[in-house]
Amino acid sequence: MTRLAPLSALLASAIALSACEPVRQTHGYVPADTYVQRIQVGEDGRADVVAKIGRPGTTATFENDEWYYISRTTETELFLAPKPIDQQVLVLAFDADGVVRSVDRYGLQDGRVVDLVTRTTPTRGKRLTFLQQLLGNVGRITPDQITGGGGPVASPF
Repeated sequence: MTRLAPLSALLASAIALSACEPVRQTHGYVPADTYVQRIQVGEDGRADVVAKIGRPGTTATFENDEWYYISRTTETELFLAPKPIDQQVLVLAFDADGVVRSVDRYGLQDGRVVDLVTRTTPTRGKRLTFLQQLLGNVGRITPDQITGGGGPVASPF
């Protein structure tokens, strides 16, 4: 029985260390350079692009003159929020006739992180700190509001 104690401690340590391994996840799709090089600027239209590299992940908001292929790799350690370690954005711009005007690539080093999926709702107004929230009602509540009326409070003892 005493020989099992060191073995079980070693096993528990191995499990605990394996839980600390960072988790990598990749979301989105950006075609490889070999496929993107097949696109002929000034010649290929939207249908040609779809046939060569597939449909885009998203398009321009108001007009369909830009297509975006976005891929992001994040790394999560323990309970911390995921942090982006790689991001690739391929932007295809089309002219008024639907012909490819330009092909551009951007990475994480070129700008800000594109938030593919957000799990937060932006709120408007003043943001309060923890202490402001905690102390915000001090002085606003009267003893009558706590006891429910104007009479003396009966002691439970």
